Amino acid sequence: MQKKVLGICLVIALLEGFAGLGIEIYAIRISATYIGASISITGVILAMVLIAIAVGYWYGGRLSQHISTPRQALLKAGHVLSLSAISHAIACIMQLPLLAFMTANTSSPILAAMGVGLLFGVGLAFGSTAIPLITQFLSLKHKSDSVNSNSGANLGVDTGKNAGMMVAITTVGSVLGSTLTPILLLPYIGLMSSLALFIVTLAISSYLCTKLAVQLYPDDYVSALTPRQNHMLAVSAVIITAAFIMLSRVDTGYQTATGAWFIKQIIYEDKLAVTITDKPGQSTSSCWIYLTKKNCHWYGEITVAAIEQLEPKSLVFLGGAGMGTPSEVAHANPEMALTVIDIDKDLPSIIETHFLKASIAPNIEFIGDDARGYLTRHRDASYDFMLIDAFQGRFVASNLYTLEALTQFKTNSNYIMANIIGMPTPKHGYTQTIFKNWYEVFGDSAYVLTKNDSTNLQNIMLCNFACPGSQPLAHADFFNQQQKVHTDDIPRLDRYLYRSIESL
Repeated sequence: MQKKVLGICLVIALLEGFAGLGIEIYAIRISATYIGASISITGVILAMVLIAIAVGYWYGGRLSQHISTPRQALLKAGHVLSLSAISHAIACIMQLPLLAFMTANTSSPILAAMGVGLLFGVGLAFGSTAIPLITQFLSLKHKSDSVNSNSGANLGVDTGKNAGMMVAITTVGSVLGSTLTPILLLPYIGLMSSLALFIVTLAISSYLCTKLAVQLYPDDYVSALTPRQNHMLAVSAVIITAAFIMLSRVDTGYQTATGAWFIKQIIYEDKLAVTITDKPGQSTSSCWIYLTKKNCHWYGEITVAAIEQLEPKSLVFLGGAGMGTPSEVAHANPEMALTVIDIDKDLPSIIETHFLKASIAPNIEFIGDDARGYLTRHRDASYDFMLIDAFQGRFVASNLYTLEALTQFKTNSNYIMANIIGMPTPKHGYTQTIFKNWYEVFGDSAYVLTKNDSTNLQNIMLCNFACPGSQPLAHADFFNQQQKVHTDDIPRLDRYLYRSIESL
């Protein structure tokens, strides 16, 4: 009996840790559509998570000091777990309006990330409060069993072991929640189904605590109100979550282990087309016209024109996105060998099923890997042409634009182009940092082409050759040659992730 009770307590701790961190992964993923998914944003949300867990442990310890019976400890643990479930359910309803409000009133994604962390931190704090309470239950039960035992034998474990086991198991649950959620749950059952699973898990944890208290101590009866309250709160959390999922009109995209992709059918020049993006409402990664089998983006058209000018035999694209540009090139030039390197290994199935609605061209080889990491491991790889087209929302993948990375790419290909989003004005530090690095590596061979003559945010093409319509970067009046460079040691581009790109 003693081992069975201990086992149930450890299962409760495991479930609490799993659901708590799983919900945080859900919050981070759905927040990415508004504020991105940079290291800084994820770090802020995780910091708020750890603070909430610490507060819960502290408060649970304070509550334990005023609990004198095992039944009371379990019922209180069940109560805070039910509060955790309903707090998370309410947070899910409030998250999107909160993000919409904060992004509309502040240009700092860090503040929005703190808001998300605080919103879900309430439920996390309630959940972690249960761990000291269950630890107190085990200690009180051990004392009670020792007193009631005729032999006086040690029937339980000491307080230190109780605490160690509970914290260890809830940490294992947290590890499972933070790893299985992005790797298995989100790609296979989706955001909303994962959310339902986490809320139900917390409700089950509350039920187990309450049921165990009633079964072990049926005669220690004060009032049936507390067990009933626990059950009502847990059931309410499940109902609220189910209603939110059924009524929500939020497009959560096609989930993969590394992110989410949003696909939309459009009409482009009287033809049916489709777009794909990881940041809806801010940018599109690729555009594809079904009838003509061509991309419908300006930068894609420039890239195709440059490829026609160079007539390369082997091409590599760093960043796959919708693969509109490589698909157009592959269909028009079956003799060319194209390689697409993208960190999202699940991208091809989404592209074939929902974007192209056809198989990827047979002369395209897809490599699911970090582009720079792959080329670092394959330094001898040689291509006639390279396009760098990797983004995090509107920001470029900054690790591909350090002096070290660009110098390495120069050994992999003689002709290189890059698509960036920026403002062609000397005062825009983000854009100027990219310009400066490009010029430092390619010198007088550095060329630039803007989409239009304004200083507004726009696509800009960089080349290490005279690509169609371009001018030497050194001759551009919007290039500030005094700008400092971006390196692996001092990644200056990364600092801009803390702010909106328009305000840089």
